Amino acid sequence: MEKLRETTVAQFLAALGSTAPVPGGGTTAALAGALAAALVEKVTALAQRRGREVGQALERAQAFREKFLDLAEEDAKAYAAVVEAQKAGGAELDKALTRAAGVPLEVAQKALGLMDLAERILTVCPKSARSDLAAAARLAWAACTAALYTVDANAPGIRDKKFRAELAKAREELADLAEEKAAFVLAPLEEELSLWLGERDSNPH
Repeated sequence: MEKLRETTVAQFLAALGSTAPVPGGGTTAALAGALAAALVEKVTALAQRRGREVGQALERAQAFREKFLDLAEEDAKAYAAVVEAQKAGGAELDKALTRAAGVPLEVAQKALGLMDLAERILTVCPKSARSDLAAAARLAWAACTAALYTVDANAPGIRDKKFRAELAKAREELADLAEEKAAFVLAPLEEELSLWLGERDSNPH
Protein backbone atom coordinates (compact mmCIF):
# COMPACT_ATOMS: atom_id res chain seq x y z
CA MET A 1 0.00 0.00 0.00
CA GLU A 2 1.21 3.53 -0.77
CA LYS A 3 1.69 6.06 1.99
CA LEU A 4 -1.67 6.46 3.68
CA ARG A 5 -1.77 10.24 3.31
CA GLU A 6 -1.31 9.84 -0.45
CA THR A 7 -3.95 7.13 -0.78
CA THR A 8 -7.51 7.86 -1.87
CA VAL A 9 -10.43 6.51 0.12
CA ALA A 10 -11.30 4.13 -2.72
CA GLN A 11 -7.71 2.84 -2.91
CA PHE A 12 -7.56 2.28 0.83
CA LEU A 13 -10.85 0.41 0.89
CA ALA A 14 -9.73 -1.79 -1.98
CA ALA A 15 -6.51 -2.60 -0.11
CA LEU A 16 -8.44 -3.22 3.09
CA GLY A 17 -10.79 -5.62 1.33
CA SER A 18 -7.99 -7.60 -0.25
CA THR A 19 -6.20 -10.65 1.15
CA ALA A 20 -3.05 -8.61 1.80
CA PRO A 21 -1.97 -8.66 5.47
CA VAL A 22 -1.99 -4.87 5.65
CA PRO A 23 -3.92 -2.68 6.08
CA GLY A 24 -6.07 -4.45 8.65
CA GLY A 25 -8.06 -3.88 11.80
CA GLY A 26 -5.39 -1.89 13.62
CA THR A 27 -4.97 0.61 10.81
CA THR A 28 -8.73 0.89 10.50
CA ALA A 29 -9.02 1.57 14.23
CA ALA A 30 -6.55 4.44 13.94
CA LEU A 31 -8.45 5.86 10.96
CA ALA A 32 -11.67 5.70 12.96
CA GLY A 33 -9.86 7.77 15.57
CA ALA A 34 -8.83 10.28 12.90
CA LEU A 35 -12.45 10.57 11.73
CA ALA A 36 -13.61 11.10 15.31
CA ALA A 37 -10.95 13.77 15.85
CA ALA A 38 -11.98 15.59 12.67
CA LEU A 39 -15.58 15.66 13.90
CA VAL A 40 -14.49 17.04 17.28
CA GLU A 41 -12.48 19.62 15.34
CA LYS A 42 -15.60 20.57 13.34
CA VAL A 43 -17.76 20.93 16.45
CA THR A 44 -15.10 23.03 18.19
CA ALA A 45 -14.68 25.29 15.16
CA LEU A 46 -18.44 25.83 14.96
CA ALA A 47 -18.59 26.65 18.67
CA GLN A 48 -15.71 29.09 18.29
CA ARG A 49 -17.40 30.78 15.33
CA ARG A 50 -20.42 31.37 17.54
CA GLY A 51 -18.22 33.17 20.05
CA ARG A 52 -18.03 30.36 22.58
CA GLU A 53 -14.87 29.83 24.59
CA VAL A 54 -13.08 26.68 23.46
CA GLY A 55 -9.58 27.27 24.85
CA GLN A 56 -7.02 25.04 23.12
CA ALA A 57 -9.63 22.47 22.08
CA LEU A 58 -9.37 23.22 18.36
CA GLU A 59 -5.60 22.82 18.29
CA ARG A 60 -5.84 19.64 20.37
CA ALA A 61 -8.42 18.12 18.04
CA GLN A 62 -6.19 18.87 15.05
CA ALA A 63 -3.23 17.29 16.85
CA PHE A 64 -5.29 14.18 17.58
CA ARG A 65 -6.27 13.93 13.90
CA GLU A 66 -2.66 14.08 12.77
CA LYS A 67 -1.49 11.63 15.43
CA PHE A 68 -4.12 9.07 14.46
CA LEU A 69 -3.00 9.29 10.84
CA ASP A 70 0.59 8.70 11.94
CA LEU A 71 -0.50 5.72 14.03
CA ALA A 72 -2.47 4.26 11.12
CA GLU A 73 0.69 4.16 9.05
CA GLU A 74 2.73 2.88 12.00
CA ASP A 75 0.29 0.04 12.57
CA ALA A 76 0.50 -1.09 8.96
CA LYS A 77 4.30 -1.02 9.11
CA ALA A 78 4.32 -2.83 12.47
CA TYR A 79 2.25 -5.74 11.22
CA ALA A 80 4.14 -5.90 7.93
CA ALA A 81 7.24 -6.36 10.10
CA VAL A 82 5.52 -9.24 11.91
CA VAL A 83 4.81 -10.98 8.62
CA GLU A 84 8.46 -10.59 7.63
CA ALA A 85 9.76 -11.67 11.05
CA GLN A 86 7.71 -14.86 10.96
CA LYS A 87 10.24 -16.20 8.48
CA ALA A 88 13.03 -15.84 11.07
CA GLY A 89 11.13 -16.41 14.30
CA GLY A 90 12.86 -16.07 17.66
CA ALA A 91 13.86 -12.67 19.01
CA GLU A 92 13.03 -10.89 15.75
CA LEU A 93 9.45 -12.11 15.82
CA ASP A 94 9.11 -11.27 19.51
CA LYS A 95 10.32 -7.73 18.85
CA ALA A 96 7.92 -7.32 15.94
CA LEU A 97 4.95 -8.64 17.91
CA THR A 98 5.75 -6.32 20.80
CA ARG A 99 5.63 -3.36 18.43
CA ALA A 100 2.50 -4.67 16.71
CA ALA A 101 0.76 -4.78 20.10
CA GLY A 102 2.21 -1.46 21.28
CA VAL A 103 0.97 0.66 18.38
CA PRO A 104 -2.72 -0.25 18.74
CA LEU A 105 -2.43 0.16 22.50
CA GLU A 106 -1.34 3.75 21.82
CA VAL A 107 -4.30 4.14 19.45
CA ALA A 108 -6.62 3.09 22.28
CA GLN A 109 -4.94 5.52 24.68
CA LYS A 110 -5.30 8.37 22.22
CA ALA A 111 -8.93 7.47 21.60
CA LEU A 112 -9.60 7.76 25.32
CA GLY A 113 -7.87 11.14 25.34
CA LEU A 114 -10.06 12.26 22.45
CA MET A 115 -13.17 11.26 24.39
CA ASP A 116 -11.92 13.46 27.24
CA LEU A 117 -11.71 16.34 24.78
CA ALA A 118 -15.22 15.60 23.51
CA GLU A 119 -16.44 15.80 27.10
CA ARG A 120 -14.79 19.20 27.53
CA ILE A 121 -16.70 20.71 24.63
CA LEU A 122 -20.08 19.25 25.55
CA THR A 123 -21.22 22.49 27.15
CA VAL A 124 -20.27 24.66 24.16
CA CYS A 125 -21.46 22.29 21.43
CA PRO A 126 -23.94 24.08 19.13
CA LYS A 127 -27.35 22.45 18.91
CA SER A 128 -26.86 21.86 15.20
CA ALA A 129 -23.64 19.91 15.87
CA ARG A 130 -24.86 17.54 18.59
CA SER A 131 -25.09 14.65 16.15
CA ASP A 132 -21.50 15.32 15.03
CA LEU A 133 -20.23 15.22 18.60
CA ALA A 134 -22.23 12.06 19.33
CA ALA A 135 -20.81 10.43 16.20
CA ALA A 136 -17.32 11.48 17.26
CA ALA A 137 -17.75 9.89 20.68
CA ARG A 138 -19.05 6.65 19.14
CA LEU A 139 -16.22 6.54 16.62
CA ALA A 140 -13.61 7.23 19.29
CA TRP A 141 -15.05 4.42 21.39
CA ALA A 142 -15.03 2.13 18.36
CA ALA A 143 -11.44 3.13 17.61
CA CYS A 144 -10.43 2.22 21.15
CA THR A 145 -12.25 -1.11 21.12
CA ALA A 146 -11.04 -2.11 17.66
CA ALA A 147 -7.46 -1.19 18.56
CA LEU A 148 -7.64 -3.35 21.67
CA TYR A 149 -8.76 -6.30 19.54
CA THR A 150 -5.54 -5.86 17.58
CA VAL A 151 -3.61 -5.90 20.86
CA ASP A 152 -5.40 -9.16 21.65
CA ALA A 153 -4.35 -10.63 18.32
CA ASN A 154 -0.65 -9.88 18.73
CA ALA A 155 -0.07 -10.20 22.48
CA PRO A 156 -0.30 -14.03 22.84
CA GLY A 157 2.83 -14.53 20.73
CA ILE A 158 5.00 -12.29 22.93
CA ARG A 159 7.32 -14.45 25.02
CA ASP A 160 8.02 -11.93 27.80
CA LYS A 161 5.42 -12.95 30.38
CA LYS A 162 5.96 -9.88 32.57
CA PHE A 163 5.45 -7.53 29.64
CA ARG A 164 2.42 -9.51 28.52
CA ALA A 165 0.90 -9.22 32.01
CA GLU A 166 1.47 -5.46 32.03
CA LEU A 167 -0.06 -5.24 28.58
CA ALA A 168 -3.11 -7.19 29.71
CA LYS A 169 -3.63 -4.87 32.70
CA ALA A 170 -3.33 -1.76 30.54
CA ARG A 171 -5.70 -3.26 27.99
CA GLU A 172 -8.40 -4.04 30.56
CA GLU A 173 -8.14 -0.61 32.19
CA LEU A 174 -8.43 1.15 28.84
CA ALA A 175 -11.48 -0.89 27.85
CA ASP A 176 -13.26 -0.04 31.11
CA LEU A 177 -12.35 3.64 31.05
CA ALA A 178 -13.39 4.04 27.42
CA GLU A 179 -16.78 2.46 28.04
CA GLU A 180 -17.40 4.71 31.05
CA LYS A 181 -16.25 7.86 29.27
CA ALA A 182 -18.25 7.14 26.11
CA ALA A 183 -21.39 6.51 28.14
CA PHE A 184 -20.88 9.78 30.02
CA VAL A 185 -20.39 11.84 26.85
CA LEU A 186 -23.16 10.15 24.89
CA ALA A 187 -25.88 10.21 27.55
CA PRO A 188 -26.88 13.91 27.24
CA LEU A 189 -26.36 13.97 23.49
CA GLU A 190 -28.45 10.89 22.81
CA GLU A 191 -31.17 12.11 25.16
CA GLU A 192 -31.50 15.35 23.20
CA LEU A 193 -31.19 13.74 19.80
CA SER A 194 -33.93 11.21 20.53
CA LEU A 195 -36.51 13.79 21.70
CA TRP A 196 -38.14 13.89 18.26
CA LEU A 197 -39.10 10.25 18.66
CA GLY A 198 -41.44 11.12 21.52
CA GLU A 199 -42.90 8.56 23.85
CA ARG A 200 -43.37 5.39 21.85
CA ASP A 201 -46.25 3.14 22.83
CA SER A 202 -44.89 -0.21 23.92
CA ASN A 203 -48.23 -1.81 22.93
CA PRO A 204 -49.25 -0.48 19.49
CA HIS A 205 -52.37 -2.66 19.26
